[in-house]
Amino acid sequence: MNRLIFSLIVVTSFLTACQNADNSRPVARVYDKYLYESDLQNIFLTNVSREDSILIAKAYIEKWIQTQLLLKQAENNLTEKEKNVARQLEDYRASLLIHKYEQAYVNQKLDTLVKESEVEQYYYSNKDNFVLSEPIVKALFIKLRKEAPQTPKIKEIYRSKKQEDIQLLDNLAYQAAIFYDFFNDQWIPFSVIARQLPYSIDDIKQAFSRQYIEMEDGSFIYLVSLRETKEQGETAPLSYITNEIKQLIINARKQNLIDQLERNLFIKAKDDRNFEIYK
Repeated sequence: MNRLIFSLIVVTSFLTACQNADNSRPVARVYDKYLYESDLQNIFLTNVSREDSILIAKAYIEKWIQTQLLLKQAENNLTEKEKNVARQLEDYRASLLIHKYEQAYVNQKLDTLVKESEVEQYYYSNKDNFVLSEPIVKALFIKLRKEAPQTPKIKEIYRSKKQEDIQLLDNLAYQAAIFYDFFNDQWIPFSVIARQLPYSIDDIKQAFSRQYIEMEDGSFIYLVSLRETKEQGETAPLSYITNEIKQLIINARKQNLIDQLERNLFIKAKDDRNFEIYK
């Protein structure tokens, strides 16, 4: 271990100073495999201390040793047939190159603008696929100190849907609330609000039916007015999944572009007699 640390210090000193010394000196060996100083030149980050460089080099060397030991074990225990991975490597290379080309082609050709009419058409054609996996709500949530002078009035009007009461509530809540959110026009998972409450909701259906939740915890009061609710298993409203549908449409366009590319390549290659199938 002392020898390893000494080697690391030499290596990091060498790399940090960028001297023109012979960097073909080995720093580690596993059987007949050697790791050289030159192999470590590109592993160091810029602007790191000498101590951090030593740690980086140590981790790299130990990882290299472990890899070589496992590789040696695999070579000793696998049959020649099992060790022949040339076909797998070629298949992987082909898949990687094709994927890279398809991504570049799609990025060049893809139209990412999705019209509202397209979203609506997709939604109404596939409504049965958009089932809620959890309850969602449009709601008002307030956390108050019990002793706040505005608390009685807030408790009186927070469930009201009258515009003048909503405006008054906004003014009072912004003065007194520890936390205040009004998701009047936005569907959110009920869990977002439930996480803010001091106690769990045992009966969500009852809370939805009542359309409000009130809790107290030490010095605080928690008020929730449920303006609209959707239970788990119901069809998701369009506004809640608009972004999801846009992504589905874009993904479908990507696949169509790739399918079209493959068809065109096949037809052109056939017309040009660039391939043939032997019988």
